[in-house]
Amino acid sequence: MSLTVKHLNGDASFLLSFQPILPFPPTSESDIRPFTILLDPWITGTSKVWHSKFSISRQKQPSCISSLTELSEPNLVVISQDKPDHCHKETLTQLSRTGGKTIILAEPASAKIIRSWRHFNPSKVHTLLKWERKQSKIKSSSIHRIAVPPQVPHGTAGEVTITFMAQPLDITGLHSAIGITYRPPTFSLSPFESLPPTPPDSPRSCQSTFSASITDRTLSVIFSPHGCNYKTLAPYVTSHLVAEAALPLTVLLHCYDRVQNAWYMGGNICSGFPGGLEIAQNLEAQVWISAHDSDKENKGFANNKIVIRKFPREEVESMVSLRSAKFPERRTGTEAVVLIEAAVRGCEYSHRA
Repeated sequence: MSLTVKHLNGDASFLLSFQPILPFPPTSESDIRPFTILLDPWITGTSKVWHSKFSISRQKQPSCISSLTELSEPNLVVISQDKPDHCHKETLTQLSRTGGKTIILAEPASAKIIRSWRHFNPSKVHTLLKWERKQSKIKSSSIHRIAVPPQVPHGTAGEVTITFMAQPLDITGLHSAIGITYRPPTFSLSPFESLPPTPPDSPRSCQSTFSASITDRTLSVIFSPHGCNYKTLAPYVTSHLVAEAALPLTVLLHCYDRVQNAWYMGGNICSGFPGGLEIAQNLEAQVWISAHDSDKENKGFANNKIVIRKFPREEVESMVSLRSAKFPERRTGTEAVVLIEAAVRGCEYSHRA
């Protein structure tokens, strides 16, 4: 199976494409259609909090698309928080009001905002309940499950799960995470069927590919653009990811840069590399992709005291990668990737298991 991550802008907008690998050449286009998830799309316009005098942001780099209509219709749109650079009205309302297959899954505050626009049919917008685990019993309603239909005759369905986790005592509401797992549909053959010959490998494209040693396990993604502490994720990891056999983590989408504001403006905005390091090491993430780290034009009172500590990719990789010569004792095997420039070119990052 494979996972392709496309960074649509330099901020926190990603398109995830999950694709089972068929054991024979596809007979039709429907056989190769991936399951796609769009995360926090902000493609055009500004991001304004309350009033432009308080906070307004504009992306300095253009997105690799000018409208969501340029994309094939995604299966899911996931909104991780209610801030306008994540829950962006001008972008989201480019989606079809009623028709199509797309379902919007939004954390509670975002779902309320989206419904207030009265743009979408109510059946298209679903609330992601906060993950809860009480007395070792998981509340199943806090895990949103979507069946992935079989793509071959005699196959069995796969499943995608989406889970929203919020960091306790976070007054800003920024430090949350979305957990995603993808278990591919499987195929089976009758005693009288056989596999066609395996086709030759296609020439390498502009996509980067890295390999995994396990070929049939569930793929897993943690999306935390502002970062969160590992304690927020731990109950989900030790129960759901373990039960799904989804470890080590396939992809971590987490900020590199640490962003700090004045205490009276909420304090920490992005936990950056110091916060993400613990997550990457504990989950043995195969790849850590930078999220929410692009330069933006920020104006307004709320941005006057912001201090940014940037962590270049090379510095992150020196701490988490097997290829590190500077810190040989830190061998987590995580690859550090920045797709900001690639996003402008429309390039992608692919994982094949």
